[in-house]
Amino acid sequence: MDMTPGKIHSFDFESETLGETYEIQYYLPKNFSDLYKHRVIITFDSQDFFKFGQIERQYEKLAEADEVDRAIIVGIPYPSVEWRNDYFDPNGEHHDAFVSFVARELISWVDKTFPTLKVGTSRLLMGDSLAGSFAFSIAATYPATFSQALAFSPFVDDDFIEKFKEQTMLMHLDLYHTIGLDEDDFETISGEQADFLTPNRKLNEYLSDQPLEYEYRELEGGHIWKTWKPEIERILKHYLS
Repeated sequence: MDMTPGKIHSFDFESETLGETYEIQYYLPKNFSDLYKHRVIITFDSQDFFKFGQIERQYEKLAEADEVDRAIIVGIPYPSVEWRNDYFDPNGEHHDAFVSFVARELISWVDKTFPTLKVGTSRLLMGDSLAGSFAFSIAATYPATFSQALAFSPFVDDDFIEKFKEQTMLMHLDLYHTIGLDEDDFETISGEQADFLTPNRKLNEYLSDQPLEYEYRELEGGHIWKTWKPEIERILKHYLS
């Protein structure tokens, strides 16, 4: 394992439970030291969080100003649009198995490999679009293991809202949820027309009445990183300060 701080690393993770190999990315902050315990940020669509969200630069800027706690960033990139539909989409064939993989196998590897705080309140899941649905899906299934999750413009349908309705331990959760006001009619990465605004408002309506920490924001803009990137600093401060 390359433990050079201030760099984005990548390696192949062999899953014993799923019998497959997945690329994992990880970033250790410039001030990384084994002497300290770190929070863990896990991003889905991680190549986009690094490239378009510049999450590590935004984190370093806040760390330098002493505005956030020590944290490492671990990510799962998507190798193809088909893979993303299969694994991150709540209705995808491998979705449920991959949720279990993250909650059992991946997090246990993270805690063994890096000096982490090892509690649900020190872990933040982040995702955009289908990867945002995936982040919320994990939090809804394992709220004590992953208490904090952000979803930018997640795909939502009635079955997805049902996941939250079936969970009796929502009080563990601290969720951050955004949707763009232009997302009532847009073209998805798969080339289909979609309305994400209406079902996300429906999810907000349900979660707003539940006993959890919950921040919901409707943003000017559409289903793109130009809308999401400016939120990252605010989110890192919200969870890490």
